Parts: sequence; C-alpha cells; structure tokens
Amino acid sequence: MPEFAFDVLVEDPPEQVWERLWDLRRHTATVPLTTVAGEPLREGARFTGRTAVGPLGFDDDMVVRTWEPPRLAVVDKVGRVLTGTITVTLTRTARGTSVRWRQTYGAALVPDRLAALARPAVRTAYRSAVRRITAP
Repeated sequence: MPEFAFDVLVEDPPEQVWERLWDLRRHTATVPLTTVAGEPLREGARFTGRTAVGPLGFDDDMVVRTWEPPRLAVVDKVGRVLTGTITVTLTRTARGTSVRWRQTYGAALVPDRLAALARPAVRTAYRSAVRRITAP
C-alpha cells in the first residue's frame, strides 16, 4: 500500500491545534466538494467524508483506532472505495506545534503500483488541507 508523510508547523499549543484538526466542521469548510460528519471523535468513533458533485460521489468511511489527545490519533479508512491508515502525532516545539501526518492509502479496483503514482498529488492535497484546517 502506498505511503506518504509530511510535517506542518502551527504556531499554537498542541491543545488548540488538536481541537482544530479534529473539528469535523472545519474539514467540511476547507476540503473542496466534501462534507464530513459523524459521532464525536474518540476511540471507536466512526465518521464519513462524503465527496460529491451533485448526485455523483463516494463515501470515505473511517473509524478512530487510537485517540490520545492532544498527542496521537490513528484513523483507519474502512470504506468500500478508500482504504488505509492515518497516523497523526502532535509535538510541542519552541515555536508551537509540529503536526506529523503519516498515511497509507489505497482505492478499490486500483492496484497499489498505480495508486503510488498519485503519491505526490495526494500528499500535496492532504498537506494543503491540514494547513488550512489547523490555521487559527
């Protein structure tokens, strides 16, 4: 399964960054064509990102496997279309908070070798979204 990682530095304490990062309304407001909804996030919680243009779209179903605020979250993508695991670690720094995002990803009917070709675009899209979501 393809994998990518990136770091984002946010000039706020981990507690504030964590709250913004896991606010599903912020995801809906910043990720184009996507609405994110679900139960309050905690270990075992399920949520879904619905990406659509009109009636055409797909669901990205996820479940929280590990929830240790404001330090660590592990989220598994468990849907029929998208799979993978997201591991997010927040670390306090002298300048604020370092957000480390590591993700494996796959898509139904797409071989991993082909999905890996999209790695630069997928990484760039996620990094941009995380920057917008965590911005004050």
